[in-house]
Order: sequence, then C-alpha cells, then structure tokens
Amino acid sequence: MKTNKGLKTLVLAILIFSAFALAGCGGDQSGNTIDEPEITTDYLHGEYSDQLMTDGAVTMLGSVDITQDGESYIITVTEKEVVANSGYEEGYYIADTNITKEASLGLYSRMTCVIDGEEQVVDADTFIENSSDDPDTLYTVFFMGDSAELVLATDPADVMIE
Repeated sequence: MKTNKGLKTLVLAILIFSAFALAGCGGDQSGNTIDEPEITTDYLHGEYSDQLMTDGAVTMLGSVDITQDGESYIITVTEKEVVANSGYEEGYYIADTNITKEASLGLYSRMTCVIDGEEQVVDADTFIENSSDDPDTLYTVFFMGDSAELVLATDPADVMIE
C-alpha cells in the first residue's frame, strides 16, 4: 500500500512537471525571437536593414529581375547610380554602371514593391507580378554571402549622388 501511494505521488509529480515543461514560459515566441515585430515597410527600411548591415550585409542599388527556378528564386541586379543633374526634369538621371550580380533569394528574404502608388511588403510571386520593367524603378538589395536577404523599393531622389 505504501509503495502504491509512493508510485501515485511519483506519477502525479511527473505529470505536473511535464505540464509546466511543455507549456513553456507563457511568452509569445517565434523560434528564438520573443514577440517578433510586425513586418512593415518602415521596419524593413529601418531596424531590419540596420541589423543586416551590422551583420555584414553588402548593398547594391539597381534595377531588379526575379525569376523562379523550380522551388527557388533567382534575382538579377543591374547596378545603377542616381546622378544629380539640373538639365533633367527630375533634377537627376539614372546611370548604368555596367555591373550585374545574380544570386538566390534567401529562404527568409523580405521585399517591398510599389503597388498602386504605395510601397508594400510582398512575397516573391507578388513581386514578379507587380515589379516594373521601367529602368527608373530602383531597388536596394541587401546581400549576405550568395543570397539576397532584403529587396527594398527605393526612391531615386533618396540616393542621388551630388
């Protein structure tokens, strides 16, 4: 009888411990991140891009073409620079630097695209459908190693070289 009571106490203790262990700490967690921020254009242009640069990302400004290759996506960036020139209506022109880089989109890459006059966070398929073939449409691409982790729609006036 004494053994039976001890066994019941042990089983009860294991069940209580398991319930606490499986329930976690009660905080909202996503992977190792607690309370992941809402993914907005402001967040991607600010905090997220700053973190990528801190982690060693390299940026490239240019026109972008994304194609699907089976399950993955390939991005081709043709580097451009925005040069100030009062002889143009906008006060600048976009020059091609004749440098092209091709990379895969990272598994968790983020991107923005201007749709109906408003910059929006989009996935690769939506980007392909809505990105413009206009060479004046520029994007800042953040590369980590051989993959593009962030693609941001960029206003040429914001990156003009004097």
